[in-house]
Amino acid sequence: MAEPADSGGGAAAEGNAARVTEVRCPAGVRPLRLLEWKVKPGALVNVDSVIAVCAPIAAESESRAAERKLKSDRAGAVRELCCQLGQVIAPGSVIAKVEECSHPVVMKGLCAECGQDLTQLQSKNGKQQAPISTATVSMVHSVPELMVSSEQAEQLGREDQQRLHRNRKLVLMVDLDQTLIHTTEQHCQRMSNKGIFHFQLGRGEPMLHTRLRPHCKDFLEKIAKLYELHVFTFGSRLYAHTIAGT
Repeated sequence: MAEPADSGGGAAAEGNAARVTEVRCPAGVRPLRLLEWKVKPGALVNVDSVIAVCAPIAAESESRAAERKLKSDRAGAVRELCCQLGQVIAPGSVIAKVEECSHPVVMKGLCAECGQDLTQLQSKNGKQQAPISTATVSMVHSVPELMVSSEQAEQLGREDQQRLHRNRKLVLMVDLDQTLIHTTEQHCQRMSNKGIFHFQLGRGEPMLHTRLRPHCKDFLEKIAKLYELHVFTFGSRLYAHTIAGT
């Protein structure tokens, strides 16, 4: 029989320090004898990961009760195991301490740090809940599902600055439409197709026709030696990536 252990009110330190939660033996049950640990200090656990296997202490006149599996109700890393094998654990006693994962990097609902599927967590009353995650910043234009925390974003930003300094480059934002290219839905049959790129952004979408402005290619090749180029457009993300990939 498996049941979630109770999490105590672990103290959270000030600033960005991780929160350590006390995992306790469930209240309202008989004392349990610890038979086996299923985790070690430093191990990553998810919600419903089995922490320990215990046996209820039965009265002399009762038959031996089935073993119970104590599960974590938090995702994070085990920091301390607070009981010894064979020890009798009273209801409400601390059995382990878990440093909760803040989920600082999330990709399509999965935490890259602890592996927790953040979309599948359920609250105790059965309603879906959004667990606390510090990943709120999208850092990669081509992968909007990848989210990182503000601390991670600041660190990546500093690394970008250092890389640009080493390469002795600045960032140049270049507008697409009416600057580098011209895109229209209207294709003139009398116009030469030379240098025109024809594409659709999706099934059922209108055909788009794009042409580079005169000398644009030469400009980009020369300016790319001096700057790291980023494109800007009021069009959709898919439109920008389609143009940038041509």
